[in-house]
Amino acid sequence: MRKCLITGVSGFVGRHLLQYFDITETDITDILGLDYCPGTATFTSQQFSYRFEQVDLTQPELFTEIAKEFNPDWLIHLAAESSVAASLRDPDRCMKNNMGINENILQFLKRRPMYDRSKCKMLAVGSSEVYGYRENWSEPLEESHPKHPSNPYALSRLYQEDWIQLNVRRQNLNIVSTRSFNHTGPGQTDRFVIPSFIRQLLEAQKNGQKTVHLKTGNLDLIRDFSDVRDVVRAYCLLLEHGQSGEVYNVCSGKGIALFEIVKILSEILNLDVTVETDPKLVRHGEPPIVIGSTDKMFRATGWTPQIPLEQTLRDMIQHQKNKE
Repeated sequence: MRKCLITGVSGFVGRHLLQYFDITETDITDILGLDYCPGTATFTSQQFSYRFEQVDLTQPELFTEIAKEFNPDWLIHLAAESSVAASLRDPDRCMKNNMGINENILQFLKRRPMYDRSKCKMLAVGSSEVYGYRENWSEPLEESHPKHPSNPYALSRLYQEDWIQLNVRRQNLNIVSTRSFNHTGPGQTDRFVIPSFIRQLLEAQKNGQKTVHLKTGNLDLIRDFSDVRDVVRAYCLLLEHGQSGEVYNVCSGKGIALFEIVKILSEILNLDVTVETDPKLVRHGEPPIVIGSTDKMFRATGWTPQIPLEQTLRDMIQHQKNKE
């Protein structure tokens, strides 16, 4: 029987993680969710006992007190400033937030007796942004590929990875890290590209338009998208089977151009969509192709994505319609 602490529980992935635990047979008996936003405060489950605490995770003593009292067997660290655009607008805030929260969690783990530290297994969610630029864009990125972060968010994630690995080696901590590629699904905020497309297209459809003109960023970019519901399943498998100190790509292993996603959405909604590139929406220096290798993840856990992208898009559209 396990107790699980989740940071950033009210975020997009955290909400899906709670739902996954609620519909899946696990040995989780108690979950403590921490977040500055009380978005999951009223969540209830028939599978486990759930408690939420609204807390500023950048406050080290407060986090340590709460986590020590709960004494988790699993610790899933989701809390972070995850927007590249936001990190470019305010790099100091991004770095302090992401690095500070990570350090507070490590300090809590290191305050446990040496013989007891490895009993709490932590999953530290990171990002494929750490890979940055490379010469051969066509090859899937393996975990051994050199890392060249090109924005503050990516740099904060690389620091997280490196500092965790050092602490695993020197402090007997039990931590598995991910480099998560793009993931999307029902409930994702329209700060991100696919929900933004869906919001605009549904607004046009609601207004009776059959022809829609979208202003977009660079739609030639090819990205590796997974469904968030597949991703949270991958996270749980890594907690069960991932090796401490290792980093695993969480990705589909397939690339799709953003203009192809717009095309699929237009077909689902029966809309005639034209697009125009808005220079204000283009982030310069972005890699043209980002596709990950799933080999290491599959070897460790047997995980493969199960939800096709078109199904993800249909579910996102329906979710948005249900909100209206």
